[in-house]
Amino acid sequence: MMHMRILYYCHGDKDRKTLHALQQKLPEHHIDAWPDCDNRPEVEAAIVWQPPAEFFDDLINLKHVLSIAAGVDHLLDHPGLPDNVDLVRLTDAGMAQPMAEFVLYGALHAQRRMCELRQAQGAKQWRHDLTPYIADSFRVGLLGAGELGHAAAKRLADNHYPVSCWSRSKKLLPGIQHYAGAAGLDEMLPTVQALVCLLPLTRETHGIINASLLSKLPKNAFIINPGRGDHVDETALLEALNSNHISGALLDVFHEEPLPESHPFWTHPNVIVSPHLAGPTSVSHAVDQIAESLAILSNDGKPAGLVNRQLGY
Repeated sequence: MMHMRILYYCHGDKDRKTLHALQQKLPEHHIDAWPDCDNRPEVEAAIVWQPPAEFFDDLINLKHVLSIAAGVDHLLDHPGLPDNVDLVRLTDAGMAQPMAEFVLYGALHAQRRMCELRQAQGAKQWRHDLTPYIADSFRVGLLGAGELGHAAAKRLADNHYPVSCWSRSKKLLPGIQHYAGAAGLDEMLPTVQALVCLLPLTRETHGIINASLLSKLPKNAFIINPGRGDHVDETALLEALNSNHISGALLDVFHEEPLPESHPFWTHPNVIVSPHLAGPTSVSHAVDQIAESLAILSNDGKPAGLVNRQLGY
């Protein structure tokens, strides 16, 4: 592989653990940590997560941008990202298993009626009548059929939940009821008792969990969102919770993070707040995948995570 100069920035990597792992994995390349770079015109690749506004200034020979995450909405919305560079995302990097566990927990929480039991405990009421729903008739619907959606669907099915999955276009998922397109979404929603969002964030999916969608779910449906905070219209969700149309929600991502102390999600009795920990990226998996993608790109190939900018993923 040819020597390449790379510029690195990862928001939150305060101890530079990811940077050091990249430098160890890619000793043939020169990796600078932004803003320390003495020759920006030589930079051919960038490895980033939430880079600052001025990050791409003077990178006149930039060819490749690799995201240290599965999502690239933070890059597609970046005003400095050049139009002519390859954009590559992580396709799993160890996130699938913990994400599937998070989704399974949410389904169990809803199926076992833990929101109602928690309220009964607070009132010191022995609600022996709150028997759980039967798992094999408690249908879980997934929005999104990518790598994470596949892993979550399999984990749910392995635990005897009937699973439905919706995506933009038709896909074949063995053992899973699949729906596609706007008509398919309208068909699926009334049939599910828990709804999980694992979609990429695009213009089309921004605010997809809104008042209209929530109204199409059956009464007492449960919401699980480990996708992106901007998938959810938070006001609409609160209204649906307060009207008892939605029984509860497990939320890992939010419009504003960290979640402001004044936000009503913190104190809502039927909301569980998780601080964006549902599917943490494994540094070793991420570094291995980035190294593989760079090798493929340097040989004019197309790595698995190459983004279609028109689709947004």
